Amino acid sequence: MGKKSRKATRQKESSAPHVAAAAPGDTASNTASESRPPSTECWICLDGDPDDEGKSIVRDCSCRGDDAGFAHLSCLVSYADRKTRDLIESGKGDLLEPWVECPHCRQNYQRQVALDMANSLLLFIDENYPGSEVLKLGGFSMIINTIDSMDYENNPELREKGKRAANQMISAIQESGEDNNDG
Repeated sequence: MGKKSRKATRQKESSAPHVAAAAPGDTASNTASESRPPSTECWICLDGDPDDEGKSIVRDCSCRGDDAGFAHLSCLVSYADRKTRDLIESGKGDLLEPWVECPHCRQNYQRQVALDMANSLLLFIDENYPGSEVLKLGGFSMIINTIDSMDYENNPELREKGKRAANQMISAIQESGEDNNDG
């Protein structure tokens, strides 16, 4: 393969969407960029190496360019955690926004990154705000909407995750209604 062919291949790869790959059955999947420039760094921690869990940098939003929008999933979760706590403390803003949307391009995360962020939101709520049914419903809604935007018809695992999230959402709504009737 000559220089021109390699260069064309690299250009094609770098213009392809940067999609995270998921490990089967893993809710906080081992996300890795399928193609990204080698010098790319996480915009949060400024490190280009895998994070402490061995997971690579991901990007699945509308950021463009060789270095915009790339981050470790763990850094995105830490950022969303801090931002949500700030929003709760101030009483202003959409508490789900840091979990849903890239703060740079202001577009929603997509595919596996969106699903991982939604799962991380539910863990965050369970650990920090277990009584917040509104936040919990938002997390279940994020999971369902993300799966709906993916090719779930040809992916039994995704279908199963969607059914589980829908059932959990229904249970949370029913429990919320029972709590309101008891008071």
